[in-house]
Amino acid sequence: MKIRIEISSVASKYRSGVAQYTRLLTDALSATKNVTTFVHYFDFLNRQPSPELANSPAKSNRNKIVPLKVYAKAQSFGFAPAFDPHLSKVDLTIFPNFATWPSIATKHSATVVHDLTYLYFPEAVEEKNLGHLRRIVPRSIKKADFIITVSESVKAELVKEFSLNPDNCIVTPIPPDETFFVEHSTEEIAAVKTKYGLNPTKKYIYFIGNLEPRKNLKTLIEAYQLLPAKIKGEYSLVLAGGKGWKTESTQTTLDAAVAQGESIQHIGFVDQIDSPALFQGASLFVMPSLYEGFGMPILEAMAGGTPVVASNIPVLREVGATYATYANPKSADSFARSIAEALKTPRPDKKVLQKNVLRYSWQDNVQKIINKTEQLS
Repeated sequence: MKIRIEISSVASKYRSGVAQYTRLLTDALSATKNVTTFVHYFDFLNRQPSPELANSPAKSNRNKIVPLKVYAKAQSFGFAPAFDPHLSKVDLTIFPNFATWPSIATKHSATVVHDLTYLYFPEAVEEKNLGHLRRIVPRSIKKADFIITVSESVKAELVKEFSLNPDNCIVTPIPPDETFFVEHSTEEIAAVKTKYGLNPTKKYIYFIGNLEPRKNLKTLIEAYQLLPAKIKGEYSLVLAGGKGWKTESTQTTLDAAVAQGESIQHIGFVDQIDSPALFQGASLFVMPSLYEGFGMPILEAMAGGTPVVASNIPVLREVGATYATYANPKSADSFARSIAEALKTPRPDKKVLQKNVLRYSWQDNVQKIINKTEQLS
């Protein structure tokens, strides 16, 4: 079977969740027997970084003539030409970023819809992206031969909102990269902490994600402020990730807490190579999101043996199962109680947490895609 995947999101300096998913899926496809993998990305005038893929695809094609932003905008408004007239014919093209592009060199197409934030939390989406998603998602669902999503929770939302036939939607959860299972020494963790300006000897509670409204960082910061002084003296709160959009309120809350002497640090973007050590160095990982399509950081934390406190929302319960502790995302007091309780509880055995992570595999995901494509042929 010949499968092409559009990987422009991977050819970027800062990797989004979509990029991580795309990279891991591409690597899994490239490692699968009887699948010939082709990749395509936009690289206008050689300005984009080379995609970092663990397994080299059979054929890589770059569009150096047209900027991605130009093509994406034309596609958004419905007047883009086919992106692949010069490419080899394939059995399936996968579009991992919500939009089904016009195509003439593929027998079937599949589009990944990661979440429906634009429907359920439009105030948390950048305005220009909101309009784009409102245009392309309904159209993509109609045009694609099948839809791929990342959780049973989002599949249920797609079925409800778009009357999508459940048989035309497959779920491919997101197992973390194998690097998150590799154990890091105390010295290695200390070195990474020093790199990001953290006290190498101080314990910390960890969060990673963009500073944007649906990540609900205000609640986490307020919860930290409610913790007993003894806990705050022992543990700092470390926030990793860049600024997204509509960050003013979160930034104001963060600045005010720091000004009051709270031990909170925002360390910004984290290099992918350092992420496993930062997770493993944490005493606790906290994910207070109001809405998510999946919850990959929960699995990244558990792969390294770090316990998790997460929002009590369906998708995070789906991912964390019985291995995480849950709190009300609308209550700082609820999160403070859950964090305090988790810190008092003996750290779970790493193998127990990894058992939850190992429920998912990229091999299973690829097989689902192959099976669905064969059904259509």
